[in-house]
Amino acid sequence: MKTKLVLAALLSALPLGASAQSSLTLYGIIDLGVQWNESGVNRGTSSAPNWQQESVFGIDSGYQSGSRFGVRGSEALGRDWSAVFTLEGGFDASTGTSSQGSRLFGRQAWAGLRQDRLGTVALGRIATSSSGTGAFDLWSPVDPFNAGWGLATLGSTFIPTAGLREDNSIIWASPTWAGLKLALQYSANVDLGESAPQGTNTSAWNIGANWAWGPLFLAATYDVISYADAGSGRPGSGNPDQKMLQLGGTFDFKFVKLHGAWASQSNISTEVTVTGIGNGLPTAVVPTGIGYYDNNAWMLGVTVPLLGGNLRGSYQYSDAKNIINGLAQFEPDYYVWGLGYDYPFSRRTNMYVGYAQREWDGRVTQSNGAALTQASQIFDRRQFAIGLRHLF
Repeated sequence: MKTKLVLAALLSALPLGASAQSSLTLYGIIDLGVQWNESGVNRGTSSAPNWQQESVFGIDSGYQSGSRFGVRGSEALGRDWSAVFTLEGGFDASTGTSSQGSRLFGRQAWAGLRQDRLGTVALGRIATSSSGTGAFDLWSPVDPFNAGWGLATLGSTFIPTAGLREDNSIIWASPTWAGLKLALQYSANVDLGESAPQGTNTSAWNIGANWAWGPLFLAATYDVISYADAGSGRPGSGNPDQKMLQLGGTFDFKFVKLHGAWASQSNISTEVTVTGIGNGLPTAVVPTGIGYYDNNAWMLGVTVPLLGGNLRGSYQYSDAKNIINGLAQFEPDYYVWGLGYDYPFSRRTNMYVGYAQREWDGRVTQSNGAALTQASQIFDRRQFAIGLRHLF
């Protein structure tokens, strides 16, 4: 009798009918560690700046991976169609505050339809295929640090990989066809709600592809940010289209994986206030009257299996074209190198240790013709971190 009751209880707990075709998953990452950071601090005044290198130890969140929580779900609709959605918010685990401008679901918030052979169409706030993050990412395997690890991230020189997310988006993402994946995205306004007329919005379109074949992985992405019309009041308004091409790949020899990437980035806005389209430049470096610039960037890196974990390293260089505006000149060349090691304690928990630094290699002449001699103090940065990451 007891056996029958146990069997009946188990059967009653099994999903039946339509509910068996639905799923809802709560997930997240908590990443916390100790960091040491050294960067430029203005110890003077606006009229007489006195930049110095200063350092600080602290408990910080999101070094290897941004701390986050999310919920994803799907419902089968029949004929291989499903309704799908993802809501994901970033947070600072050291303070409990929200990230991405204090948005509740700032990392991604979208819903759509998926068909096994045709792919997914979704609408909402969506991370681009070039961003190194999100449900439709096609690029992060190119980076030995998977678009994370603080200053060592490929996003230090490859602008979209710094987590490019776009509001008001529609995306089509293919399934895998013989190792090939594709994505096409359009945003009516990349930051917050649209306004009339249409020219007052900063729109974007994005395409991406990757292909995996045995030990070889290749990826390409192209992003175009079309800034709002001049006089609209939007950040970057009146600037020409910002265009960013990324090409990269890896080859896995098993005992070592090689990584390489190159980017062509033109008309990069020097205004960092547009959510998700930062350029990594301290505003104190940019001379008055320089609204945008061009650069190329490249990266070489390795991942080496070692003692049950992974040793990672990369070297990046951002090579800018000198912009001349009257007496002002702006050539933000710099390099970034980083090393890191992660060791898994289990499938869900690992420790990490990493070090990276950024060094100024360019030149700045202010609008009065005087050279900015403290550019290195302003821009140079060093970072060390050791911590723990837990996935749930």
